[in-house]
Amino acid sequence: MLKLQITNELYEYVLEHSIKENQVLQEIQIYNKSLANGIMQIPPEQGQFMALLAKITYAKKYLEIGVFTGYSSLIMAEAMGPKGKVYALDSNQEILDTALSFWRKAQVEQQIIPICGNALESLANLCTHEHPGTFDIAFIDANKNDYRKYFEYCYRLVKSGGIILIDNVLMQGKVIETPAPNYAKAIHEFNQFIFNDKRVEISLLPIADGLTIARKI
Repeated sequence: MLKLQITNELYEYVLEHSIKENQVLQEIQIYNKSLANGIMQIPPEQGQFMALLAKITYAKKYLEIGVFTGYSSLIMAEAMGPKGKVYALDSNQEILDTALSFWRKAQVEQQIIPICGNALESLANLCTHEHPGTFDIAFIDANKNDYRKYFEYCYRLVKSGGIILIDNVLMQGKVIETPAPNYAKAIHEFNQFIFNDKRVEISLLPIADGLTIARKI
């Protein structure tokens, strides 16, 4: 049963009584508002929630598929502390360069390993080296049609008891539309798949655009 309707005023109340961003995170938000696709940034309440998950689980190795301008990778690097490592995958070098400028400003660039290229190829390369079963947390936020493939790679790369976070699983509500756009249909099919996947325990949260937490059993 739905207990609460989130109005704009109530959402602002949530932000005012929860979010504690440092200066660089605030600068990234301001920068993204100037971009036509700035909505691609995860909202601050989601970033803070992910950072808290990293701290609760004592995470030290984090994989991110889809970096955009570096907000989520920065907040996770800071949450894990100076011994934490972030593997940041994106297909756009210009985007990674922008993210790097913010990472440097926040003095976490030494913790972050940017990998530019096709995400599926980058994930396959990680799976052929010493990385399988070593990541504490993985975050999927890239091409929606490839979510199932990303998930399978992340499942191999994350350790037992580790967490896979999947973004945009509600897709602005379009997952329940009939007919649904192709990208929303792909997300709906992924949601059905992971719900029935006995290899993980999951919780789909209506935070931001929908976030699924999957724990590898």
